Amino acid sequence: MSLIETKIKKKCIELYKKRLKKSEKNWPFDIRKGLHCINRHLFDTDYSVNKMRERCDIADTNFSTRFRNYVGMTPREYIVFHRIHAGKLLLRHEKLDHLHVTDIGFTVGYEKPSSFSMAFKKQTGTTPKAWKRESKV
Repeated sequence: MSLIETKIKKKCIELYKKRLKKSEKNWPFDIRKGLHCINRHLFDTDYSVNKMRERCDIADTNFSTRFRNYVGMTPREYIVFHRIHAGKLLLRHEKLDHLHVTDIGFTVGYEKPSSFSMAFKKQTGTTPKAWKRESKV
């Protein structure tokens, strides 16, 4: 992967992060803190809901339900949705056209190529490669 491709990927991810949902002041503190933490670490390959709970010191058993009430999806759904959506943007980017799906998956937070492909297919109904081909048409 070239330096230019690396810079393009980094810039795309930075721009994507700026458009993520922001918490509202009237939301409970733990929800605001959880959303902020997820948004900050969304594309880290070792990041998960459990890591968010540890880093934010959130032990509430009904946190996911409450998070969904404010954000519209559970923390796990939020992470997967945005990783896949950012992956689509990178897959469609004309200057990243020859990058392998593995590189895209890693960039959006998946350590294993199979994890990215499975999550992508579950959310979109197709594989990343097939989606990339179809989106070019």
